[in-house]
Amino acid sequence: MSFHTPLAMSRLLPRTAALLAAFLLGSSITAQTTTSVPCVLDNTLYESPTGSLSNGVGPSLFVGVTGQPGKRRALLKFDIASAVPAGARILSAQLTMNCVQSAFAGNVDVGMHRVLQSWGEGNSIAVGGGGSGASAQSGDATWLHSFYTGSLWTTPGGDFAPVASGIIVTPPYGLCSSNASLGLIADVQSWLDNPAQNYGWLLKTNEALAYVARKIESRQSGGTKPSLTVSYILPGQTATFGQGCPVNGQPFAFSISGNPVGGSSVQMVQNNGPQNQLCANLIGLNYDPTGFPLLPQCSFYLPFGGVIVTHSLIVLNGSGAASTSLSIPNGFTGVSMVMQSAALNPSTPAGYVLSNAAIALLQ
Repeated sequence: MSFHTPLAMSRLLPRTAALLAAFLLGSSITAQTTTSVPCVLDNTLYESPTGSLSNGVGPSLFVGVTGQPGKRRALLKFDIASAVPAGARILSAQLTMNCVQSAFAGNVDVGMHRVLQSWGEGNSIAVGGGGSGASAQSGDATWLHSFYTGSLWTTPGGDFAPVASGIIVTPPYGLCSSNASLGLIADVQSWLDNPAQNYGWLLKTNEALAYVARKIESRQSGGTKPSLTVSYILPGQTATFGQGCPVNGQPFAFSISGNPVGGSSVQMVQNNGPQNQLCANLIGLNYDPTGFPLLPQCSFYLPFGGVIVTHSLIVLNGSGAASTSLSIPNGFTGVSMVMQSAALNPSTPAGYVLSNAAIALLQ
């Protein structure tokens, strides 16, 4: 086997295409469990010098800056450990919520920041539109308190990671969902593995301008409540994700056949690749869910920033298909192997094409 740095990998593929020619030469994750995780706690932090405002059981959450101006930040928590089996590997996580009123007609980016300490949802409920909050009740999170009236945030406005784990582009009205993000996957994986450290996310805008705010349905709403869609696999399972480059109008497909159990083997299977062309099977230990667009209409999903192994070189048959055995070592339960194929294709400007990717969680 040969090892390559990520930078070298981006240069290797086109060079390999040229050299081998001279000498010899899917869109969403599938085959995994997907579950909808309900929101178990939510609240709004209303900017206030006294920390006396909240909206624990109100039907709405607020994010952004009002015209006064006053900052609004939303808190959301999802019980991952009750919805996903222990030992699972999180493949994707997407928050969906519904905007019902806006102070700004354009799209607004809302950052999802991991909260760093526990917080509460009391019995306060804001009347009217809810944007001004209500008198905080015992156990409510407020601008100053993680739990009113006792525990305080270290920093007014909440204690949270400064870098957002993910972004939701919110419209003035209607449903919106977070973008694919390694940060969101890492948060959800961490909360599955360490439930006691699950404090949820704080949602905030960049808060640079007044009159840029969103009213969002809360978990107490009678309409569309915030929900978290999580996809995962268990040890001994596989999944495919991403989209292969088009070959003759159809995507170059890659999959894993068999169960990745230590001491056994699986098959790396290609279909609809370039006919009678050399193909390299590449393996990494992590992946990028959004992919790096090395080529038009397809991406490289193996990790830039990690080791990538060239497992094997094969020749696709006259139908663009092949199957190669991969031995699964003993003693690596819970380790993921992420795979993708690159094949020569002289009919394309780059001289090669990429398949979709697949992941195996070893057992």
